[in-house]
Amino acid sequence: MATVIIERPELKPAPGAASAKVGTTKTVVSQLKKRKQRRRNVLIVVAVILIALVGLVVVNSRKEKATIVQTEKVSRRTITEIVQATGKIQPEVAVKVSPEISGEVISLPLKEGDRVKKGQVLALIKPTTIQAQVEQAEANLNSTKARQEQAKAGLLNAKQEFNRAEELSKKNLLSQSELDAATSKYQVAQATLRGAQFDVSAAQSGVKQYQQALDKTTVFSPMNGVISSLITQLGEKVVGTSQFTGTEMMTISDLSLMNAEVDVDENDVVNLKIGDKTHVSIDAFPDRIFEGTVIEIANSAMLKGTGTQDQSTNFKVKVRLTDFGEADLRPGMSCTARMETQTKENVLAVPINAVTRREEIGGTKADSTKPKDDNSKASAAAATAAANETPLLVFVVDKANRVKAVQVKTGISDNAYVEIVSGLDGTEEVVKGNYTAVSKELQDKSLIQIDNKGGTKTGTDAKK
Repeated sequence: MATVIIERPELKPAPGAASAKVGTTKTVVSQLKKRKQRRRNVLIVVAVILIALVGLVVVNSRKEKATIVQTEKVSRRTITEIVQATGKIQPEVAVKVSPEISGEVISLPLKEGDRVKKGQVLALIKPTTIQAQVEQAEANLNSTKARQEQAKAGLLNAKQEFNRAEELSKKNLLSQSELDAATSKYQVAQATLRGAQFDVSAAQSGVKQYQQALDKTTVFSPMNGVISSLITQLGEKVVGTSQFTGTEMMTISDLSLMNAEVDVDENDVVNLKIGDKTHVSIDAFPDRIFEGTVIEIANSAMLKGTGTQDQSTNFKVKVRLTDFGEADLRPGMSCTARMETQTKENVLAVPINAVTRREEIGGTKADSTKPKDDNSKASAAAATAAANETPLLVFVVDKANRVKAVQVKTGISDNAYVEIVSGLDGTEEVVKGNYTAVSKELQDKSLIQIDNKGGTKTGTDAKK
């Protein structure tokens, strides 16, 4: 079959249309190329900027930051070593009063805080039962006395009969058996009188015993002082010391002599001696420091928390207060005693905050891979020994604002300064703060920035 092609004149392009279309296409292509080039240039610039920023960050991160510290020159000072301990204020003499007789308290005329004199009546115990015993004992005494009188009369009669029998026997008017009977009767009468006399003495002792018990129903003050503690109340039943340990009714204290009784650690007590001067601060008197002297150091230790990790060994030390004057000190007040043990003059000294122990600088770290000792006490002792082997360091200001870690040996110390026995010659300037810098941040040859106007922040903190 033949194919018929029909041409449509209206669809044919105009003579100049082809050339116009070609020109437009070239223009579009050119514009697209320019846009791509601009985008490429922008990406390149952005990449360069990012690379530059990353480089700056890396450089800044590698740049050492100076730690802001405070320093002080090594100096010569007089240092007084202090042993500090806490405890309670107690009177020199405190007597616990207990009754000697059991019964009900029917009179208690005093109250806590009252002053009393020796021999003053403190309390009365109901005497009814003991009074009845006294009356019974007196009746028994009277009865024995009556028997004694009867024995005296019988003895007198027996003696007279014996005398008559003896006279008649001499005249051979009385048989020997009758004389023997009279003699025996006389001897029995003598024995009966002696027995009656013994009964009277026993009855008198009974009366005296019960009378003393009756007197003990009145409780008297054993000393001059103040009732520092009143435990028993009116109407209570108390047990006397004649039975068991007795009931503690009250405590009388002599407040004219007061002591600070403090617990001193076993490591510090060896430095103390009788007569050491002491400064005592009492919580109830925050604006006053009391003077005192060490008068007694215990020989026996007081153990607390035995068998636990908190076990401690302390010794009781008494400090006599010498200048409390009119201060209203009361037993049991909390106090802190600072006892001066020894003084050294003109010694090299640095601030206590300047000295630290750093295992990573010249020390030996403990081996954490070793199994822990089941004995907590032994482990604690081993840890203490390891800590003592770690050298003491101070950071000395070196050239170019850097520090040098120097090992030192220390002596005595007070609240602010510590003696330097060796390691420094006295011309150095040491870093004394801040605490974080000295104890953790600073290393040998670390860069520092000195700020002795009170700043305590590190370089990192200051930047923040």
